[in-house]
Amino acid sequence: MTGSMFSGLGFWATDMPSGGAQPAGGQGFAMSSDEMRAMLKKAEDQLNTVSEQIRQADILSRAKPPAEEPVSQAAVNGRNGINEAGRYYQGHLQYQLDYYTELTRRMRQALGITEAADQQAADSTKKIKGSLE
Repeated sequence: MTGSMFSGLGFWATDMPSGGAQPAGGQGFAMSSDEMRAMLKKAEDQLNTVSEQIRQADILSRAKPPAEEPVSQAAVNGRNGINEAGRYYQGHLQYQLDYYTELTRRMRQALGITEAADQQAADSTKKIKGSLE
């Protein structure tokens, strides 16, 4: 993501072999891997919540006026109407989604967690579960 709010900031898991100490003059977040995993879990939970809110907020930007008369039309489609407020709310949620997406990506990277490792673990779990049945 270009122009990220995290530009120029690093994430370090201080007790990870790849983490090490933060570079001199480096700005960012340094914590133990246990602390970072706990923060990652909270950020992932929030990311899931915001994702669901975005899906639900779509309804607010597509309201239909209850009647074909000027007051109803203005209340729904007019300036500061329901649909405009809904689109503003969606934009606010998108900003949060971008934030949590980047935050979780960076923490996962600092912890050495990759999507390939996650997929491999999921595949292994399926194989184990299948062999136990």
